[in-house]
Amino acid sequence: MSSFVFLATNYEMPEVDNTNAKYITVKEAIDLGIKPHELVPWEKMDPNARILYVENEDDLNELVISKDYSYNVREYTSYAFIYKVDFIFTELRTMQFLEYLKANIKEGQKLEIWRVWIGQGDDELHIPYTRYSYEELSLNHLIPLFNWEHEKFKLQNCLVIER
Repeated sequence: MSSFVFLATNYEMPEVDNTNAKYITVKEAIDLGIKPHELVPWEKMDPNARILYVENEDDLNELVISKDYSYNVREYTSYAFIYKVDFIFTELRTMQFLEYLKANIKEGQKLEIWRVWIGQGDDELHIPYTRYSYEELSLNHLIPLFNWEHEKFKLQNCLVIER
């Protein structure tokens, strides 16, 4: 079983990657003086192989919104555009997500934000949802969706935002 957060719309939205991650070749890593992982020394790798590089490991926890998702979630929504939402909870990152939503929810449109537990069983399609207007959407509505320690956190939930 896996927890998965995604947003769904009937229009395209921009993707976001705040990780500061980039792909470089093994040769570029060697030239930059980057130390390899102890289990996989550079010498055992193809010099043209691409690796993911971040200067600070915490950067991997930043907000990423992408069309690249690995689960079939079409049974949850009828909307054509689905975006994976991924970040480790902090209030700042949740605020960045709120700002993204406020900037990208189009007039006269709806957007769904889903937290689902893939492989949950019989209750997969009986997920509670809450509706909010664009104007009332706030950090207080999003924090319980991402903060596992929040008293109102639910394993499965859907927020419907209307503008």
